Amino acid sequence: MSIVIDIFAWLFIETILGFIFYSTGCVILKVISFGQYKIQFRDYASYKDNKSGNVTLVCLLGLSFYILLIGVLAYLNN
Repeated sequence: MSIVIDIFAWLFIETILGFIFYSTGCVILKVISFGQYKIQFRDYASYKDNKSGNVTLVCLLGLSFYILLIGVLAYLNN
């Protein structure tokens, strides 16, 4: 029973983190392109419907933003 609970917990965490990284990546692309980047970003349901290669790249952009932010904060604290 513990394995089933762990699987559902990790799926829930992966979904939440994926959506956070996706939304961060969308905001970064909108800011960098001065609003020229067109993406249908409305809610969580559209995120789940649009999971494709393009969405994966946007998620990687959001993840790299947070990694860079952690690196900058670690550098500034030294």
